[in-house]
Amino acid sequence: MRKVRSRYTALLFAAAMLLFTAGSLFSAATPVTTAHINEIMGMFTKSQIAKGYVELDQYGRIELKGEYADDRQVDTAFSLAQTVVGVKWVSPVTPENVKVKEWEKKLGGLFSRAAVLKPQVKGDAPIGPVRNRYALVVGVGKFKNGINSLQYSVRDASSFYSFLVERAAFPKNSVYFLGDQNATKENIVRYLTAIKNSAGEDDLVVVYMSSHGTPPDKFGGVYIVTYDTEVKPRERVWQTALSESVLKDFVENLKARRLVMVLDTCYSNGAYRAIPGFLPPGGKSLGVGDEDEGYGVSQETGKRLLGAKDIVFEDAPKPKASAAKSLDSEEAYGRVLISASSAGQKSWESDQLRNSVFTYYFVDGLNRYQGSVKDAFQYSKPLVEQRVKQEKDAEQTPQAMATNQDWNMRVVPQKR
Repeated sequence: MRKVRSRYTALLFAAAMLLFTAGSLFSAATPVTTAHINEIMGMFTKSQIAKGYVELDQYGRIELKGEYADDRQVDTAFSLAQTVVGVKWVSPVTPENVKVKEWEKKLGGLFSRAAVLKPQVKGDAPIGPVRNRYALVVGVGKFKNGINSLQYSVRDASSFYSFLVERAAFPKNSVYFLGDQNATKENIVRYLTAIKNSAGEDDLVVVYMSSHGTPPDKFGGVYIVTYDTEVKPRERVWQTALSESVLKDFVENLKARRLVMVLDTCYSNGAYRAIPGFLPPGGKSLGVGDEDEGYGVSQETGKRLLGAKDIVFEDAPKPKASAAKSLDSEEAYGRVLISASSAGQKSWESDQLRNSVFTYYFVDGLNRYQGSVKDAFQYSKPLVEQRVKQEKDAEQTPQAMATNQDWNMRVVPQKR
């Protein structure tokens, strides 16, 4: 029951929390006008969204209201609003705002299914040395449907792959590499499924992805763009990218209790500039000075993906030191999500480094610290912040989320 309920209720709770915490991001003044609202309503009429409408929320953002036929019609309405005012000025959706029969059926089915489902039990005690190693490495720099190229994504993925195979002793037949045209949504899902079906409890799984992100969806999530992600009509970008639900299913059903997932992805307006009608007039959200605004993976998304109640954030206050030994060996374990940037930020590429800034320093850290994931992250984070500030005059703060405090897993085998 716990597992089924969390699939929907955790998502809905996190979406509600987004509304509650977003106040600090927006000023009381709003650039959204009555003319913008009327324009959106006219677009709703043309798209046969008969019972849906929009209002301003308490932060001055467009908020969906009313009734919608299904989940896809909500996507359409949300996308239309973004094309008028931009991603910053459209509020995440919660079931309290809108009425969707499809969502009602899902929620109503939770308790009827609970009687026949048993909760999945996974132990929390440390486990023994790593038995097998599996990895999926994805780099997408070229895109089939008009999304602007990334110069160094495949290079990023190649350097990460080389580290795993040459330094971390991952068997080549257990590391799947997908680049450009091979990095379709179908292929990525296929290899995630293969790893999920193969990895046992005492195995180590690493997933690395470098690509563009989608605009924030109706729940505030940024999906991973694949080679074949579609952009017409605009809401197809969410329906054809690698969604949060796909990654969540992988994490929830993976038996391995050591998982390191690294996402060097973000949404950037610049990625979609060549696609007519995808961006608002001027190519940016209302009131935003930078036409290349970006949005990374939020902490709320991380909580939903990892599925744990008490997520450890790297920048959170540390508990008092205890006499217990900190795990820094093959006995360390946990599920870790590392993102190249924080919510509201872009993940930058560097012509000087000829890599993404984050991947360059993170792989460097893995090499310097014998594959210790936490040490590599702590090494790379300030260097990323400094380099992006110096080279791009922008902010980029990598973030890490884990399911337990001692997540300093070594992906390089220890010498015996």
